[in-house]
Amino acid sequence: MKIVFDNVKFKYEEGNREILKGISFTIGTGEWVSIIGHNGSGKSTLAKLLIGLLSPIEGAIYLDDIEVKEENLYDIRKHIGIVFQNPDNQFVSTSVEDDIAFGLENISTPRDEMIIKVNDAIKAVSMEDYRYEMPSNLSGGQKQRVAIAGILAINPDIYILDEATSMLDPKGREDFIKIVKTLKEAGKTIIMITHDMDEALLTDRCIVLKEGEIVRDGKTIDVLNDYDLLKSSRLEMPSALYLYHQLKKKNYGNKEVLNALWELALKK
Repeated sequence: MKIVFDNVKFKYEEGNREILKGISFTIGTGEWVSIIGHNGSGKSTLAKLLIGLLSPIEGAIYLDDIEVKEENLYDIRKHIGIVFQNPDNQFVSTSVEDDIAFGLENISTPRDEMIIKVNDAIKAVSMEDYRYEMPSNLSGGQKQRVAIAGILAINPDIYILDEATSMLDPKGREDFIKIVKTLKEAGKTIIMITHDMDEALLTDRCIVLKEGEIVRDGKTIDVLNDYDLLKSSRLEMPSALYLYHQLKKKNYGNKEVLNALWELALKK
């Protein structure tokens, strides 16, 4: 499904500052897009607008020809799944298994099919030993895995990942990225909101937000290779690109090392 933001503006009632200042962009079916920006740039607000938790004060948001507004939210949420930065915001049940099943129950999934999907999702995030545990008793990383499993079980067309790896250990993050790559291969649309520039580098396209406005939208390697842009947006370069540029500045002569760093940056 195509996502369209058409001149979207937003501000919270308690403040005068516009969080988003006339944002316009289109994300096509099957794109893997990262949205980056410093704290307060509007990234998470954008995600909440897309799933209808917030409403713009001006402009409109569409999934294909369906406008994201209150009367259409049931249809909209059949197509979108979101993993929030804080997984506690997503838990509604007293066991891992029941929590993953909750979304499937909401879309009237037959019981036999639901059991298969819950089992597959639990296995995908390596939480088989915790299926009867209360989510509130889990560690931060385990909670994040359960939140991810809940979205995988629904299998929506569009995945919004709002700092979804922030509580995962390196192994958990590696496993999660493998899952995301599989979703990409299956034609899913993926929007990854992240502070991790190495993570953003995996995506095909990158949108940079600064103080509620889009300051760059393009091929990820081109965006993240723009040192001045990242510096002015208070963002860091991915580690491989940063080292590549530092060595070039010092006139480092070993082209094999420089080429290896550049290839590392390009590696998906």
